[in-house]
Amino acid sequence: MEPGALLRAAREAAGISLRAMAERTYYGKTYLSLIETGQRPVPAGVAAAYERVLGADLERLTAVARTPASVDTAALSDVAVMLAATRRIEDVAGAVAVLPAARGMSAMTETFAREARTAPTEAASLASEVTQYRGWLEHAIGADAAARRSLGTAVSLAKEARDPDRLAHSLGFLGYVTVSAGNYGEVIARSDAALAVRDAHPTIRAYGRMRRAELLAAHGETREAQRALAMADAAAEAADGIEPPASMYWWGPGFGAVQRGGVLALLGHTAEAIEEATHGLAAMPDEHRRSEWLASALRRVDPDMSADA
Repeated sequence: MEPGALLRAAREAAGISLRAMAERTYYGKTYLSLIETGQRPVPAGVAAAYERVLGADLERLTAVARTPASVDTAALSDVAVMLAATRRIEDVAGAVAVLPAARGMSAMTETFAREARTAPTEAASLASEVTQYRGWLEHAIGADAAARRSLGTAVSLAKEARDPDRLAHSLGFLGYVTVSAGNYGEVIARSDAALAVRDAHPTIRAYGRMRRAELLAAHGETREAQRALAMADAAAEAADGIEPPASMYWWGPGFGAVQRGGVLALLGHTAEAIEEATHGLAAMPDEHRRSEWLASALRRVDPDMSADA
């Protein structure tokens, strides 16, 4: 990632508009835009001003971006903070708004994973998480071919990092996105591979099992879907009370109920599905209720259902 693009990604991750950054740093908006887009170099004064506003060590990140072999756990931690902030901006602003920043972070962390000398495993794990998130955003805007490429990269990076959480989550989501390619056998194979990963977090396993029930129900395999739903319920109960991974901050009983409602709807239990999802929706935090991903999940329960109902 170029230094200017890094400034932009950090600003967007903090939820600060270019106009607001110009006002807070006392630089012109057009001038900052030229810097962020790489049309002008990044002066030390501008970098320092961004650091003051954002409270981040951008000088260190810029140095690391220029010499990826020097990446350390502190720099990776800074990127992880940016990723977490970007996810929460997506909840409010949508996938399109944050996709450019996610693509920049993905390219940067993939470079870290290839070239890091002091923290190669940690770099590969973070790169897998960022690239998986990029794949989710690409899927959310309908670019499933790009999403499959990103998620395939996320799977490879997770294997390189030997990270069971990242591997199980990436495999499961790659299977889900593969639905659009029409190869049902490959979809189920990916789902099975995700559930076969040992030592994955209980929340990831519960989510994967509910996704599998949804896939089976969507394909008309009613009996298998019902069995899968029972297994998903058991997995969700086992995960209850366990803090989910940071990448699944959105998980909770409320979203689990909405997701379960989607499976019930596919099985033809419409009234029960709407009731389940309605209870789940009521239990969800306000900041999640405005998100595109929740709206999509509710539409799978009932095309007319929304968080505002």
